[in-house]
Amino acid sequence: MRKFLLFFGLMMILCWGCFALETTPEVIVPTVEARTIAVTVEAKTITATVEKPLPKTEVSYGTKKFRDVPDDHWAASSVYDLVNLGVTQGYPDGTFRGNNNITRYETAMFLSKLANAIGQSGDRTDMAIEKVRDDLRAEIRSLRAEIAELKRMPEEEEEKPFSGSYSTSIMFGNLITRNTSIEGEYAPIGPLYRYRLMTSFSKKVTGNAKVKVNIDTMDSGFGGGSSNLSTKILDVEGAMKLDLGLEAPVDVKVTSGPGPVVHTEEADASGNYIARSENNVVYVRPYNSIMFSSKLFGMGTSVGYMARRLSAFGEVEVNQIKVVLDYNFPGALFLPSFKLNTNVDQLFSKPQADPAGPSDTKYTFDFAFTPSQKLKTDLIYSFGEGEAPHNSMFGLEVNSMDVWETGTTFRVKYTKVGTDYLYENDALSEDLFAGLDVFNRYIGNGNGAGVVDIWGEVTQVVTENFRFLSRADWRLAPDNSYDSDYPQCSLMIDGGFDWDIATDTLLEVLYCVESIPSAADPSTDLTKVNLSFKF
Repeated sequence: MRKFLLFFGLMMILCWGCFALETTPEVIVPTVEARTIAVTVEAKTITATVEKPLPKTEVSYGTKKFRDVPDDHWAASSVYDLVNLGVTQGYPDGTFRGNNNITRYETAMFLSKLANAIGQSGDRTDMAIEKVRDDLRAEIRSLRAEIAELKRMPEEEEEKPFSGSYSTSIMFGNLITRNTSIEGEYAPIGPLYRYRLMTSFSKKVTGNAKVKVNIDTMDSGFGGGSSNLSTKILDVEGAMKLDLGLEAPVDVKVTSGPGPVVHTEEADASGNYIARSENNVVYVRPYNSIMFSSKLFGMGTSVGYMARRLSAFGEVEVNQIKVVLDYNFPGALFLPSFKLNTNVDQLFSKPQADPAGPSDTKYTFDFAFTPSQKLKTDLIYSFGEGEAPHNSMFGLEVNSMDVWETGTTFRVKYTKVGTDYLYENDALSEDLFAGLDVFNRYIGNGNGAGVVDIWGEVTQVVTENFRFLSRADWRLAPDNSYDSDYPQCSLMIDGGFDWDIATDTLLEVLYCVESIPSAADPSTDLTKVNLSFKF
């Protein structure tokens, strides 16, 4: 049925290849035996046909012909329908290049132009046209959400051997809450100026080996602070492929870095915390490690060693041996397909000492379900040595990519950590096993008392370059209580917007409120203006 041909053609082109856009359509579709609809596009009238399809031998493609799209090509009809609507005109050399890749930016422009051509139809009573237009608008909203998410992802290192980002922030504390117990002060404090520089340089050494060098100043630019370049700011990754005749090549990855670094916020000269909510932010950096990864019997397999903590003299204080197995299970009965990622981590401290240091083994199972392209769910269960359930950690995360087609994306996660899940006194540096909250802080286990953590993140796309966003993290006692009797309890919420004011330039304005019932100052706030640049 030809009245659905436009929408069908759209779907075929998105899966099939790349296209070129032209801003002024001038093609007039030849009329055939059926009623026609007048469509106005940029003050020029074209005629589109809504009819039952003619036999293949009678199809007319108009005057535009692509050298690489013959009349008998399986997608020829769809391609030339879009040409006739003025949505695409191909490349100047007379080709369509249908096998080329297509970017999401091109897709958004393509859909917007097609929706505009259909949306200005003079025949408002045609239900098929109305449906196609509504479907296209919904798809455009969804694409905007995906584009916004893609812009937050790092660039492919193969495309940019040298890349990085620079961000600068100005912060004001207690603009609204003004809840300060130090010396009876209630006035706002600040401003506070900070910056962070991250760069990455990658270089292929041979055809199957490359080296990547990363520099991250982290909090060295906070208040005139500094960090040692070789031990804190710099980390190096080396990767290569070995063909050993197995099911797949063996990927070897070697890293050298400081491991996770925790920022500790300091009070000002008056004893006030200008940015208390920035306290305990974790900068995730690589450990000194070596990892071997390949495929065996259809399973992803990795085995490696990490020096989890070093002394000031370079002696390894905490060792870790890691084994990872992952497998994609097909759907069965009412269960969707899912990926199971299994980790076994053996940690031990100074085994050569007498007596030997503490040790622990962590078993972690991550079930990743993807019911649809717009909905992902992770179910995580992990346990260590000791008695259940105190030795375990449970987590459930849901990630939605514009399920309602309103430009809204969100993530929520629930985590419950037992009292004995993390080894006491930080002897084995296990904090990262319990994970990070949405503000990049360790969830921990409540200093041995257990903890429940619930966090969420919502992004509302307004335009391709402007978004509203909000985050929240809620820490509770193991019995889900929230009051001053439990030091682990806290609540942090922020909200604001980010705006791509220029290419690779982002302006972000956020207002954050933190509440700690057991603290001397139960509530503080922080207003942040961030400007970041990518290069």
